[in-house]
Amino acid sequence: MKIGFSFGRCVRDIVNGDVELEDVAFIIAATCMHDEDHVKNVIRNYLHEPRYLLGYNENDCMEVALALWNQNKVLQPRKQGIPRHMQPENAVWVDIFPTQCSEHEAVKTAWDNYRFMLHMVENVDNEAIDTFKTPA
Repeated sequence: MKIGFSFGRCVRDIVNGDVELEDVAFIIAATCMHDEDHVKNVIRNYLHEPRYLLGYNENDCMEVALALWNQNKVLQPRKQGIPRHMQPENAVWVDIFPTQCSEHEAVKTAWDNYRFMLHMVENVDNEAIDTFKTPA
């Protein structure tokens, strides 16, 4: 599962097959789009930008962009008055949790321990938590 940080470059990576649409949790975009027509206009503009979608198939890009939009996967801080800055090319995606397995034993152990602790915290009922918080 991934978080993206550039609407145009995330669309590009999904169209390229580098990232699966289903693997996107959400994208924090610098855009300020209001509806599907606005999304389409942004994509049409990005199709002329070398850093974004220049040379890509318009229909493929539109399909991905509208899927992201309609699945509510595009977060736009600018709509709440929060400025966003341009992300470097090598910082477009971040994994929420590992999507590629490692063969390194220490990484496997750390991941197993993390999952175990997450499971323990998620499955503790509120009464037990209150009991643990009460000073002796």
